Amino acid sequence: MLTVKPRMPLDVLPSRLQALLDSLTDRHLAEQLEHVYRAAAVAIDRLGHLSIVKYEPSTAEPDGADLSLWETMAPALGETVGDVNRLIAAIREQFPAPERPSGSSDGGWRPPPASADERLSQEVEAVFQTSAERLARRVADLGERVRRPEVVTDRWALMTELQSFRLDFRSRMGDLVYLTAAAFEDVSREEVVPGYGLQMSAAAALRSGVVDLRRSLQGKLERVARTAPEGLPGLARQVEESLGAFATMSASLTLRTRDKRDLVGLREQLRQLGGAPRLEGEELLRTVQPFLGVLERIAEELTAQVLTVHDRAVWAACGARLEQTSMHLYLGSPGAERVLLEALERANKLYGRSAAFDAFLRKSRRSPGEGMEDVELRETLEMFRDRLASLPFH
Repeated sequence: MLTVKPRMPLDVLPSRLQALLDSLTDRHLAEQLEHVYRAAAVAIDRLGHLSIVKYEPSTAEPDGADLSLWETMAPALGETVGDVNRLIAAIREQFPAPERPSGSSDGGWRPPPASADERLSQEVEAVFQTSAERLARRVADLGERVRRPEVVTDRWALMTELQSFRLDFRSRMGDLVYLTAAAFEDVSREEVVPGYGLQMSAAAALRSGVVDLRRSLQGKLERVARTAPEGLPGLARQVEESLGAFATMSASLTLRTRDKRDLVGLREQLRQLGGAPRLEGEELLRTVQPFLGVLERIAEELTAQVLTVHDRAVWAACGARLEQTSMHLYLGSPGAERVLLEALERANKLYGRSAAFDAFLRKSRRSPGEGMEDVELRETLEMFRDRLASLPFH
């Protein structure tokens, strides 16, 4: 019988973050932090797992003014605001802002910290209090944005605003967890921010999928010049099928709404072109080529804005394994092949960062159980080391 693996509790904390809390000597502060961190973990998880795909339009054209749009989107908007407000309430309960004296414009005077622990405690309080205030302002901003006429009459615009704010909320929540945890120990985001590792894996998978889709579309467009007008409608249908296959991939779920709109619009155009008896090559090229630029921009934005820290960590881990591979080879150990294959597997998380590196990874892919001869292993190691060293980093 098929069993479904249950999800972890929403408020579960990363093991490194839990260990940090357990090590604090100020147990009251530890309890306060744990309460807020668990609330943040729940909010981050819910903001990441509430599927807004079901609300997406099926056409690239605006819906027009319709009360049903609000009725349809109200649950997603309500859950988003509720998730953020619950975290704000948890912060204000555990770290209330100091009362201001009547007529005073400052935050009230408090004596200077008597110890390093007290200084850190005050630092953490300040981060939480300011974060709560800014999250509350962003909630108000969301309410104003979704009531603007150009948004309320267009489901795509409303979806864009909702997705943008949800991503911003998750980022701000991750920042407040990371910054306050880093006050006590030297930790990385992946170690302490709930859901951070899954978020980076999803972004890396999207970059990989986008790059492969662009390669596939380029290959099909190269056939345009060799195909008669009567055969081009069939090629247009093949391009639409490639886009459809990408749209069903789990990685595409994290695609920005504006880019999904471009994808839906292009598929609509290709369906029309694919239904014609004949098609001129120039028309098919004019239709598809701009989307290649969209895909290139998506990959570049993921690399520069989302995956920079992730990529550096993967790069360093691969470098360490290549060093281990060299040591195994020097000692004649059979571990060389195992470690090199582990490095290649890990390096797939860098796919989409460099065309030359991507080509090396595709060439080095192996079937399960397929071994490597000594000569091939050494050649792969040298090529891997060279390609890894030449990867561009921003």
